[in-house]
Amino acid sequence: MKFSQPSQALILAFLSAVFFSQVLLPVFWWSAKAERFVNKKFYSPVVESFVFQNSQKPNLTGSIEVVKASSGFSYFKPTRELRQRDLRFKLSIPKLKIDQANALVDSVDFLNSLAHFPGTAIPGEVGNAFVTGHSVLPQFYDPGNYKTIFSKLDQLAVGDVVQVEVDGKILRFFVQNSKIVDPEDLSVLLPPDDAGSFLTLMTCVPPGVASYRLVVTAKLES
Repeated sequence: MKFSQPSQALILAFLSAVFFSQVLLPVFWWSAKAERFVNKKFYSPVVESFVFQNSQKPNLTGSIEVVKASSGFSYFKPTRELRQRDLRFKLSIPKLKIDQANALVDSVDFLNSLAHFPGTAIPGEVGNAFVTGHSVLPQFYDPGNYKTIFSKLDQLAVGDVVQVEVDGKILRFFVQNSKIVDPEDLSVLLPPDDAGSFLTLMTCVPPGVASYRLVVTAKLES
């Protein structure tokens, strides 16, 4: 079947509109939001006592570096080799339909699992258990696919539950805050205080791009 030139133009216009609304518009929206909030303020309600202060300078010099891949994507990496703890844990987020996702402890590879950053606390310990996962455009979200698993992380709100199964124990963390930060902001690795047990989840935003990082911090229920 052959289409006339006016029909071809209409089809092209329709496909362009779909591409703009489904791909470009979400990216533009996220970029605009990130420009407003990166390192300035939180875009969801927070418990003030757990807010990271912009003036807080983490003492991580020499132990962690930001590595940039040829694709332009940057990620955290320890500057020295650490002993890898032989441990995995399961992470579930009911609101996002993530069910028992594998997290590999002391890893920076999150292609086939979630990655728990080397040297950070094990969930349940005092400190900050730091977990990274991939994101893509929300319409391609699949909670069972590690290449898309954190695409809807921005939908988490204060009080939402993140459940961890580790070493035979079930732990429940409650979301405390979320923020957008620069890719080279190492302060997100630090716990908000020295006494609590925290779980921090991080992914790239805008989803499918890598301009900024979305960070969600949760605290172990008392």
